[in-house]
Amino acid sequence: MNFSSLLGVLVSIGVMYFAMEGATDNLRFFLQQEAILIVIGGTAAAACISYPITEILALIKVFILRVLGKHKSDYQGVIGQLLELNKKASVGLSSLNEAIPSIRHEFLREAVSLVVAGVLTEQEVRTALDQRIKTTEARLMQEANMFRAIGRFPPAFGLLATTLGMIGLLQKIGQPDSQKLIGPVMAIGLVGTLYGIALANLVFIPIAENLTSRTEEELMLRRLIVEGALLLKTQVNPITMRESLNSFLLPKDRVVRKSHAA
Repeated sequence: MNFSSLLGVLVSIGVMYFAMEGATDNLRFFLQQEAILIVIGGTAAAACISYPITEILALIKVFILRVLGKHKSDYQGVIGQLLELNKKASVGLSSLNEAIPSIRHEFLREAVSLVVAGVLTEQEVRTALDQRIKTTEARLMQEANMFRAIGRFPPAFGLLATTLGMIGLLQKIGQPDSQKLIGPVMAIGLVGTLYGIALANLVFIPIAENLTSRTEEELMLRRLIVEGALLLKTQVNPITMRESLNSFLLPKDRVVRKSHAA
């Protein structure tokens, strides 16, 4: 479980609750069915027009696995594993065949497999792996961009709900005691705008930013793996490999010599 994301969800719920509680003595006032229908229903309808419904439903799984799920790019672990593989490869790349099934990171396993096969040249290995990175980037960024795009809809539908409320208000002007209705009707109309702004800025946009950040971390890890695989293919000494791969990390995150000595 990603406690940071979970904390953010709980804090956003708490902020909205206490803000609404402080704004009125009756929280049920905010349960305006018309506003909920227009904002949530309108957003869902616009999303279905924009994207296939199967992809929209898949976003629920993306939210659970990638946003709330435990995930951290283990740069040090990957570097350590590459250093161990480099030691085993000192007697020949073919000796790595037995180690490939035990590699947990899928992309690292693919990269090592290409190197061990010995069919592709160094440039061909780089080209193949770089293309796989681009494919992964496109897929992961599509998920983030879908959340970001859907996040544009709720404020617009919230404004639509408010506009309808204002139309209802204007119809009542001129009727007996209409001045007493202006405040309550305007308050009801503005609830739609509240829903739209909250849904966009507390749900969709933060999720999109979270996915973008995680995608950048994963791509950086994969670029590190590409360099490590190529160094493995050329069978450089462990110190050269360690320092080359450490260049991808900040000083405080780098693998130190005592942990993976040559």
